[in-house]
Amino acid sequence: MRYNNYHKHTHYSNIITPDSIVKPVDYAKRAVELGHTTLCTTEHGYAGNVFEYYDVAKEYGLKFVFGIEFYYVNDRFSKDKSNSHLMILAKNHRGMKQMQRIMSEANKTGYYYKPRIDKELLFSLDPKDVVVTSTCVISYVSKHEDYDLNFIKPLHDYFDQNFYLELHDNTHPMQVEYNKKILELHNKYNIPFIHATDSHYIYPEQDKDRTEFLNGKNIYYPEEDGFILDYPDSDAIFERYEQQGVFTKDQVEAALKNTLIIDEFEDIKLDKDVKMPSIYPGLSHEEKVKKLKTILKEEWEKDKIHIPSERHKDYIEAIKFETEIVEETAMEDYFLLNYEIVKRAKDKGGVLTRTGRGSAPSFYINKLLGFTEIDRVDSPVTLYPTRFMSKSRILETKSLPDIDYNTANPDPFIEASKEILGDDNIYYMVAYGKMKDSAAFRNLCRARNLKMQEYNDVAKDLDRYKNHEKWRELIEESKKFLDVVDNISPHPCAFLLLDKPITEEIGVIKIGDEHCALIDSGTSDSWKYFKNDFLTVTVWQIISEVYEAIGKPIDDIRQLNKLTYNDEKTWELYKEGITATLNQTGTDSAKPQVMQYKPQSARELSAFVAGIRPSFESMKHLLLERKPFSYGIPAFDAILKESDNFVLYQENIMSALVYSGFPEDETYGLLKAIAKKKPGIIEPIYERFINGFVKQTGSLEQAEKVWKIIEDAVGYGFNSSHALSVAYDSLYGAYLKANYPLEYYTVILNKYENDTTMTDKIYKELPYFGIKVIPIRFGKSKAQYSPDKANNNIVKGIASIKFLNETIAEELLEIAENEYESFLDVLIDIEEKTSCNSRQMEILIKLGFFEQFGGNKTLHELYLKFKERYKKTHKDKTKQQRIDEIKEFASQLIDESIPVQDQILFEKEALGYGQTAFPKVHKSYVMVTEIDTKYSPRVSLYLMNDGTERQLKVSKKHFYNEQGDPYLEVGDIIKVLKVKQQPKKKLVDGKWADGEVMEDWLHAWEMSKKYKSN
Repeated sequence: MRYNNYHKHTHYSNIITPDSIVKPVDYAKRAVELGHTTLCTTEHGYAGNVFEYYDVAKEYGLKFVFGIEFYYVNDRFSKDKSNSHLMILAKNHRGMKQMQRIMSEANKTGYYYKPRIDKELLFSLDPKDVVVTSTCVISYVSKHEDYDLNFIKPLHDYFDQNFYLELHDNTHPMQVEYNKKILELHNKYNIPFIHATDSHYIYPEQDKDRTEFLNGKNIYYPEEDGFILDYPDSDAIFERYEQQGVFTKDQVEAALKNTLIIDEFEDIKLDKDVKMPSIYPGLSHEEKVKKLKTILKEEWEKDKIHIPSERHKDYIEAIKFETEIVEETAMEDYFLLNYEIVKRAKDKGGVLTRTGRGSAPSFYINKLLGFTEIDRVDSPVTLYPTRFMSKSRILETKSLPDIDYNTANPDPFIEASKEILGDDNIYYMVAYGKMKDSAAFRNLCRARNLKMQEYNDVAKDLDRYKNHEKWRELIEESKKFLDVVDNISPHPCAFLLLDKPITEEIGVIKIGDEHCALIDSGTSDSWKYFKNDFLTVTVWQIISEVYEAIGKPIDDIRQLNKLTYNDEKTWELYKEGITATLNQTGTDSAKPQVMQYKPQSARELSAFVAGIRPSFESMKHLLLERKPFSYGIPAFDAILKESDNFVLYQENIMSALVYSGFPEDETYGLLKAIAKKKPGIIEPIYERFINGFVKQTGSLEQAEKVWKIIEDAVGYGFNSSHALSVAYDSLYGAYLKANYPLEYYTVILNKYENDTTMTDKIYKELPYFGIKVIPIRFGKSKAQYSPDKANNNIVKGIASIKFLNETIAEELLEIAENEYESFLDVLIDIEEKTSCNSRQMEILIKLGFFEQFGGNKTLHELYLKFKERYKKTHKDKTKQQRIDEIKEFASQLIDESIPVQDQILFEKEALGYGQTAFPKVHKSYVMVTEIDTKYSPRVSLYLMNDGTERQLKVSKKHFYNEQGDPYLEVGDIIKVLKVKQQPKKKLVDGKWADGEVMEDWLHAWEMSKKYKSN
């Protein structure tokens, strides 16, 4: 007997209540297997990924049904955790919208541990548009004594024939007792029955998999022991009801037949048409295009004064070409809306990168509209407008333009969007978190009660252990958890924009403190929703703050080009590796490579960005060493001239296709076709290219060679506009660092105050500019780093130190205005007037904050005595007695400082770097601060002379003695006798070989002072 399984749960329920590992497609397959005809969205508290459900339903020939198992309370505004379950199904699209509206409201005003609807929201639904059921054993009937008159009767009166009493076939005693209540209500009110399976998996044997998934997360539902939560056929259902012994066979059959009411529901249609919000809904397409052209004309009049008049024709042609693409694809609303958003956000103080991201800088009109400052017509690297947007791509794929906005802070852009569209018309999208290999494996190990120390290393490198006798079966079995949704978060930067209420059209859920539209970024692309990405970009936070610190407006790209042209100070930073915090060049891997390449222009910096990708590895050394390179094909080499004869960019390939006769409009789409090499598609492209290239050069041999190069390179060609954008981002930072180093370093030290690794890198660069950081000192240090321009110093901020904060800094600065005769007087005021705790005081003392009162070892001993004897809560008489006692103790102390080795190690722990130095000590004396023995031993050596650090490798034969014990330990002071440079190994064709980069190796030393921990 056929029935509709409307009450079920998939892994999408896990974001509300961890519950399942099956996916919508598993239910679709089972429905087809049983001859069922529907797929319902019901999840805990929301409807899951509705768009995935819809696609799966259509793929398997099933009817899409919208349903939610809501959490219900009498009053959603009360702090009531007695949530009961309530099933609601939409009979039509109107019902679906109403349900999404109350679901959104449950998340906005009814959220208390769970999103909860109440009577007000429930009875706001049109009873003709939905079906409501009493749902499972966690219903109001089970949880409240007043279920009859306060729940069942009102729902029956309001929803009438669209209200059903839900039956379940579980044989668990709890279910049996619940079903008896349901039978009594049926007999009293003659409310019809409807059967539900409450499926959490497909087959009974999958209960074990679900249990292991939950146990791996330390979750146990003891009340579910004995429940079967599968998706059975009707024969199994009849058998289970017979075992229950509560309902007659006729009643069970009627309950199953009543699920077929879903067959009569409206066939809800969702479409993948472009959903473009318009801020000019009353204007026609022609009128909106005219409005856009007017804006562009006004902006061109402003921009052209910066452009030589002899080039105006080129720009006018570019504007015309790009505007025609916008007009013919009917995408004018996209540009009109974003123009207003960006303009208003900038008026609010919003900072948009002067560069861009992705292919957006390839459109000159994007510059005119304020989306970028890159001028593609005058770009040092060829930027094809059709890489951003083409008629064929937009019209054939029904896609939208896509601009990612890099911002220093997205808030002004979000606020501007809300003001223009409305509060209910822009929300963060969601990002579903899915279990990947390592997480799945770890979860199964936890479920099997394995100890972390057993499986942790395996989880880090599953490929290595996949054939291991002990682990291979467990690794294979853990795949049952792969891609299971187990968490959700607001998308880091993607926003849904719509000119209809998102709370009704899509639905909104609460994630942490954020309300998010129930759609993820990938789904929005597939379903043609308007998405804006407002990214927070640290380098632009830095750039904007440095410009503010020097009192200048941010230079545009044209000004930056002039400022950095032949500016040796700027380009020298790349050569010398002074690249900490500079975009694309500041990482440990990029720094030695940019030092080798030594870029001298934005074009070269762009080439460097494109050239250091892993996919370009085989040819990278030729680029970095600036070795002459040619494919030996004159026509092709001419095309590649601007990228030093390398195929660095996708635009290089596009240029070759244009050279061979392909319209530019088609070339970006051809890149993907060539990469896929799909039979039936690739052959005509190949023939057309060969014929066109031969026509240009007369050489079939050369045409064949170029085609082979294109086939090989199409997978690694980089987007030139993106490469150029991030290169300019780097160049902005380099220019500011080189010309305003004090302001630049003050900003980045504050930016990375909680990142000890980055702070250490920054400190190592300061000697290049002769900048010193003044350690924290009582009466001088503020919360943040601050510049001392008169002395070219930066005064360290207290809040930059781990466990300290702005409040402590302000309190200490305030009491420092007093005059103190002794450190004890200071301690009394700190105890009485500040919130400084013992951990914070110990850090301050050991770092020499109170150095004017004596050595830090002595001060620390005095502080320990003070904390032991003096309390703020003591009576005044007791306090005075204790003060006298402490004074006597202090008089017996000898003024001493913490031993040097302990001091430096503490500084490394607290600050991330050492600040103690001895300028008169020879530079060969160093202290070992870190040791890494994972591969060849690597030691970090602290130069006693100036406080800088170096990392050196040590061969195992030099590092270990015959017993396998290391000669060196952290804290040892040694005299370096011999350092050698050796090539860094790299993997070539699966074998280790000497690379081009050289590494320093420690070959000989002598022990100066062995470390003994105090």
